Amino acid sequence: MGMIWQLLAAGTAGMAAYLHIGGRRAVALPGRPSCGTVPPVPLLLELVAVAVRQGSSIPRALAVIGETLLDDGVTVEPDDDALGIRLVAVANALNRGADWDNAWGVVPPDSRHRRSLDAIRETLAPSWKHGVSPLMRIETAIEQIDRDERRSIEEDAARLSVRVLVPMGLCFLPAFVLIGVIPSIVSFAGA
Repeated sequence: MGMIWQLLAAGTAGMAAYLHIGGRRAVALPGRPSCGTVPPVPLLLELVAVAVRQGSSIPRALAVIGETLLDDGVTVEPDDDALGIRLVAVANALNRGADWDNAWGVVPPDSRHRRSLDAIRETLAPSWKHGVSPLMRIETAIEQIDRDERRSIEEDAARLSVRVLVPMGLCFLPAFVLIGVIPSIVSFAGA
């Protein structure tokens, strides 16, 4: 009789594990690139801040960062959607005298780096349009991005704890009932 309960508990645990593994899927983290070595937006903004602190203009800072991203020894075609190419194109447009919004228009709407570039554009826009230092705005944007990522990580951790709890409940509760409760009831009933 005890062997049947053990087999039933093992089968229940196996079914719970199968259901849990079958429902698993790959999840991409928001705001993070899925492949390649593209630096995160806070790092790009910090690089702009360092360049500005050293006396560079915004277009020069964008151009240097873009060239640095491209300087990896790989030949890049001009129509490639590399972040460095996009930053250099924006810097060149600004240096040619394009206004802020038109300069950022060189970035196609379907660019895979659109979110990163939009964050940089929105952070630096007041500085370009009104002539104020971008440093405070950059620090604020970096703090906001970090807060958003931290909140996203905490929400993902909360969802993960719920997802882990269900298979554990499907494994341990039936096993406890089948191995601990039912045999106890049977032994008390038989006495």
